[in-house]
Amino acid sequence: MNIGIIGGGSIGLLTAAYLGRNHEVHLYVRREKQREHIEREGVHCDGLGEPIRVRAHTIASGFRNHSLLIVAVKQKDVAPLLEMNLPSDVPFLFLQNGMGHLERVQSLSNTCWLGVVEHGALKLDDTHVKHTGNGRINVASLSTQEAGLQQMVKTLHTNDFPIYVREDYDDMLASKLLVNSVINPLTGIFKVKNGAVCTNDYIRALAWRLCQEACMVLERNMDEEWERVQSIAELTAENLSSMLRDLEAGRKTEIEAINGYLLKRSSRPLPNHQFVLDAVHAIEFQNDRRREK
Repeated sequence: MNIGIIGGGSIGLLTAAYLGRNHEVHLYVRREKQREHIEREGVHCDGLGEPIRVRAHTIASGFRNHSLLIVAVKQKDVAPLLEMNLPSDVPFLFLQNGMGHLERVQSLSNTCWLGVVEHGALKLDDTHVKHTGNGRINVASLSTQEAGLQQMVKTLHTNDFPIYVREDYDDMLASKLLVNSVINPLTGIFKVKNGAVCTNDYIRALAWRLCQEACMVLERNMDEEWERVQSIAELTAENLSSMLRDLEAGRKTEIEAINGYLLKRSSRPLPNHQFVLDAVHAIEFQNDRRREK
């Protein structure tokens, strides 16, 4: 299969490495320097042995014809990407945290599939990615766009990089959003690993309140979701969340696409989500001030 992957971050590199073993993969990145490195060295992923050869292009150079385009940029970068001259006859698979991209995706004329990545991945440099946690990719279609999804999954699925079809995209995305809305901001604000959500009683109390508010907005069962949040925090106890890594690197986070989305969707105040949104933005502001000095 001829696959284009847009985004040279941790998920883009991880997906390119695993799919590049059996398919022709083209990776689209922002920086010319990263493009040159990937063209020269391939993509290195621990556990796969030899580097995986993929073709690399800059996003600014435009997109070629592919059987599938996987969009692996962060939520905040989806809207600018969709303003570009994208192929109109290629299916898209979106792999984003949050649900803020749904409205834009639903307006596209392309066949669009939505995915949730459960793997842990850490970008080490332009060509190296560390697979920090084995998981799966769950994918679902918009209600009228099931055609071709089963065949795509059958073609791409492997035992060590599994891909599964889910029936309800809203349930699938809401599940991931809820967990991210609890674990990500708290670990980012307090600069702790995921396990602290369970082991630090004060952070745990804040997590419970965030989970309760998110369940109210998303109409989900609190007992079940709280159990799942704790389970994921324990399973990934030694991991650093993507939001913590962004804050430590001075990058903008996805807080608006996660907790901000819940605040916009809710008809009632969410004081705990408002607090973590403001706190993360305060850290981003301080990071910006430091860069200006």
